[in-house]
Amino acid sequence: MQNRLLKTLLTALVAVFALLTVVGCALSPDPSTIYTRVSEAKLKAGDAIPKPAGDPILTVTGMISTTNSDKAIVMDLATIESVGEVTYEVTDPFEGNKAVFRGPLMSDLLDLWKVSPDATSLHIIALNDYVVDVPMADLRKYPVVFALQQDGKYMPIETRGPAMLVFPYEDFQFDKNLYNNYWAWQIKTIDVR
Repeated sequence: MQNRLLKTLLTALVAVFALLTVVGCALSPDPSTIYTRVSEAKLKAGDAIPKPAGDPILTVTGMISTTNSDKAIVMDLATIESVGEVTYEVTDPFEGNKAVFRGPLMSDLLDLWKVSPDATSLHIIALNDYVVDVPMADLRKYPVVFALQQDGKYMPIETRGPAMLVFPYEDFQFDKNLYNNYWAWQIKTIDVR
């Protein structure tokens, strides 16, 4: 009798666990299914980051374990693109229309930069000196794109260029009021904190 009760209880627990797993998976899509990889990485985590051959568009400082210039990483467009790129289609929260953004995943850049596991945020400064702190946990958890292009064209500095963060808020549950603030654009400097 006791064995039968134990077996029934164990079977019920397995069924509940299986149900929770299925429900959990249904609520959060596989991140790799929401973007399309369009170029493979030529520059990967562990590789030395070359000094910019072209005009630098990004400087990274802070809790990083690699540099290519005085306690910083300085990157040009070609170097950023060499990390491998994806495209992601999303409704632009500011213009209300569908747009396709292209660039590397932030998780790939964080790995390349050898960001400290103790880092908690990216302190992002735009060309117009707008500042936003983006939680590191979200950049690791979600497929956030470091977008360089919108609808097949490089974003000009007059609008959003040279780069902006694009969050997959249509595919995951985000507080849109909060995450619209994280759509940082005209990114020039990132300090890893």
